Amino acid sequence: MGKLLSLLLLVLVVIPGRAQNVDESAYQRYINTGAYQQMLPGYWVQGNKKTEAKIKYVPPVEFQDPAVPLIVDKGKGEETLPKAKIDGFMLDNHIFVPEDLGDSVVWVMVEREGAIRETIYFTPVPGRNPAYYKVNHLVTNTTTHEGYFVGSLAINFNKIMANLTKDNPEIAGKVANRAQGYRFIDYKKIIAEYNLWFQNKYPKRLKYIGEMPDFQELIDNDVSKYLPKNE
Repeated sequence: MGKLLSLLLLVLVVIPGRAQNVDESAYQRYINTGAYQQMLPGYWVQGNKKTEAKIKYVPPVEFQDPAVPLIVDKGKGEETLPKAKIDGFMLDNHIFVPEDLGDSVVWVMVEREGAIRETIYFTPVPGRNPAYYKVNHLVTNTTTHEGYFVGSLAINFNKIMANLTKDNPEIAGKVANRAQGYRFIDYKKIIAEYNLWFQNKYPKRLKYIGEMPDFQELIDNDVSKYLPKNE
């Protein structure tokens, strides 16, 4: 997906009308609203350097904005840290990284790191002084920077996911041919399988901000749904 199309999908998928039925509390599974404006233990990463400090916990509309700096305290008082100077940060057991959406960059919450990264973008509703946030899941190939909202994957899934995994012809071929275990319902397993292959083939290429996920466990857990049930 080209950058312009990626940005178009952001507009079409992330900003639907208020008339739809939405669980207005769903975002609170990820966002600790009770911690707003509190200084919490965390760290940020710059290249190979990891710096531990307290970081102010702010609403998504602020942490997603690349122009809003982090407020940090390394032990000598609060100071600002421009997001442009770091590669990512960890706060309240969640990792945040910049995501290129085409003509703009936003910071997103990481669900799972890997060569194909799974992240969350929180859409403020309304845009100013939001009452709640809509939860939007994304998948991005971190090598090609090609990304999609999960809601759009169901349309032409076999073509889209085959392209995201094309440097592994075996996985891409199964996806393109709609093999069992390689359809939209299996997208998390497909991503884990691709990420495991990528990590084994290029063990030094990726820099994980948190712990590397257990990709094999993710695959095994998902495959179990196809095993015969004991009567």
